[in-house]
Amino acid sequence: WSGGLGGSARHVDASVRRNYEHGFGLCHDSDNGMIPLERKVTEEDISQCCHGKDGKENTVLKRDECGLLNLESWEIYYKLRGISLKSPVALLLSYPLTVYYAIQKYGAVPVTVSRMLRRHMRVHVVGVEKEMNFLDLFKEVGYLLPEDLNVSEKVKQ
Repeated sequence: WSGGLGGSARHVDASVRRNYEHGFGLCHDSDNGMIPLERKVTEEDISQCCHGKDGKENTVLKRDECGLLNLESWEIYYKLRGISLKSPVALLLSYPLTVYYAIQKYGAVPVTVSRMLRRHMRVHVVGVEKEMNFLDLFKEVGYLLPEDLNVSEKVKQ
C-alpha cells in the first residue's frame, strides 16, 4: 500500500467530494458496459455471444439437458451479458454465479421437479449473512435460468 501515492491515486483529487453517480457509477453503456442489464438472457443474447462481428461462430455456448446455460468461464459470462472485460463485476457476482453453477452442475432433479410441479425451485444457502446484504445481486441467477423456472427470494430470519 502506497498511502495514496500510487499511480491510480495520483489522478484523484481528495478535496473534491463526489457522489456515486458523479464519477464512480458503473454504466450500462453498450460499448463499455460495466454491469449487466437487469433482464433475462435472451436467445438473441446467446446468438450474439456465440458469433463475432464477422458473423462466424467463435464461442460455443450450449445448454445442458435441463436447458441451463453452460457458462465455462468469466469471459463467456461477460460476453453473454455485454459487459466490458475491465468491469469489476466478477468481484460482486462470484457468490450468485457460484449458486448458478451449483444449480447447473448438480440441480437436474430439483429443476425437473420444479418444472413438473410448476413451483418455485428453492435453494437453501447456509451461513451467508454477509452475502444477504447483496440480495439484489442474486437476481442474476434468475436472469440466467430458463423462462419456465421461477425465481423468488425469501429470507428467513
